[in-house]
Amino acid sequence: MSRTVAKAQRLNLLREELRLRPRTVVELARRHETSRRTIERDLATLAEQMGEELRKDTSHRWYIPNRTPGLNEVEALAVYSATRLLLHTGVGERHYRTALEKLAQQVPEPARATLLRSVDRLEPAPEDRVLDLVAQAWFQQRVLKVDYASAHSGTKSARELEVYFFELNRRNLEPYVLAFDRTVRRRVLVFKLARMSNVRLLDRGYEIPADFDPMAALDPAFGIVVGEEVQVDLLVPEQVAQRMAEGDDRNLRLGAQLDDGRRLVHLLGTLDSGGRPLELVPWLLSWGSAVEVVGPPEVRELMREELARALDAYRG
Repeated sequence: MSRTVAKAQRLNLLREELRLRPRTVVELARRHETSRRTIERDLATLAEQMGEELRKDTSHRWYIPNRTPGLNEVEALAVYSATRLLLHTGVGERHYRTALEKLAQQVPEPARATLLRSVDRLEPAPEDRVLDLVAQAWFQQRVLKVDYASAHSGTKSARELEVYFFELNRRNLEPYVLAFDRTVRRRVLVFKLARMSNVRLLDRGYEIPADFDPMAALDPAFGIVVGEEVQVDLLVPEQVAQRMAEGDDRNLRLGAQLDDGRRLVHLLGTLDSGGRPLELVPWLLSWGSAVEVVGPPEVRELMREELARALDAYRG
């Protein structure tokens, strides 16, 4: 890369960064791995040759006034809430952080400062490269080759994936994709980014089928697992039933109240490829002795076995 091209790229990045938030010359030099003098020359170029309105705040930080569209209070709260959820993923990839900074600029103080401080706490990690390649695979519709670790055995197998959809699991906010597995299962499956390694893009394209509907696949899921639907029936104390219903969870429906005061609760989920209610069991266990699974029989037996193993762990 020539020095002229490198400078042009740096100037564009500086312009974007200074529109997002104020920064000192020292901070900018560190971020761009260059000298303070180079940054000072770049700032002069932005102002004198590129016509940018550079200003300095009371802490001697440079910024470019950002004219963001006005949002009313509820709109600003919606943007703030969405950004907070994205922050909870913990992803520190550079472009991901920049996107969060841009969202933060859409909301007024004190929400803006809160979001920007949270972005500053995100740390880059080696797995950020996986996110980068998954994004390219989806938006460019290029085949993604990965080594994928089984959730049950940990065994890795090579997969070639056509990424059809990207989703954050609404239960734990971890990133997943719905992808067509070209090599092993030959159908659309769920893949967790954290289980991918040795990821690379191939020079082969694909088309997402026109009739593919990710919402239809994901709507029955308790979290992200796509599979056969299952309804689990529970008996819980009335107070617990009301707590369960507080979140207006689409997978949960309150049933009849019985003579003993307990409430029937119906929980909808999906079975994994092994026929197990993989996502439901941890949630059910989290309620401890307050929950009794009454059906289907195989789920009741699975819960009994899990609780027996838990009890054995505390004996002795």
